[in-house]
Amino acid sequence: MSAGGPTVELPDPRLADPDVVANVDGLVETVRDLLAAEDSRDQSFNARGVGLAGFVGIIVSLTTTVGRDALQVELTSGWRIACITLFGGALLLLLATVVVVVRGVLTPKDTKQLGLGEVERYPLPEFIYRPKVMNQGRTLVGLVETLGVERQNAKAKARSLRIAYRTLTAGLVCIALLGFILGLTDAKVIPHDRGRSTELKLCFGQAGHAARGDVTIRASCP
Repeated sequence: MSAGGPTVELPDPRLADPDVVANVDGLVETVRDLLAAEDSRDQSFNARGVGLAGFVGIIVSLTTTVGRDALQVELTSGWRIACITLFGGALLLLLATVVVVVRGVLTPKDTKQLGLGEVERYPLPEFIYRPKVMNQGRTLVGLVETLGVERQNAKAKARSLRIAYRTLTAGLVCIALLGFILGLTDAKVIPHDRGRSTELKLCFGQAGHAARGDVTIRASCP
């Protein structure tokens, strides 16, 4: 028996080489640094998702205002259908953006960690009297597996954010076109519907003819 406990035979004599031990230590630290970088990347994705969802909420409120103004204007059938299509398309795209962000980015993902059952065995002789290089190697395997899962989750979040940015861009294009049509309507570049009902008003004669009680039915009074 050695001074620290029972002698444990290494599966490979080269594991006793100090350079190998130092190399394993360096690899473990490298993987831990990579895991820390992945965690920072994950937090960045979450922050982008929250910001994007909040921005979409503001855009939705503006869209309802622009859409209401556009739909209240009496337009010809073709332009009215275009406004309805753009308004509905914008709302659907913005809703899709929020759904993609919540499901693909903000929803917690399954991850992998060193099992509790494994950690609970650390105080036992099988780990205490085992050479450090073998314990480090076992930890290294678990860290690499965890890193692989974290990388997959990060790729999924990045893909979801790309889709969300695309649907948001498409929704903003619909809103811009809707606003453009509304601007052209206000500038009377787009004609109003001539078949709409005309509001008739009772127009009384001028003050000099008030005694005669002149009354005229017109579309508008001077």
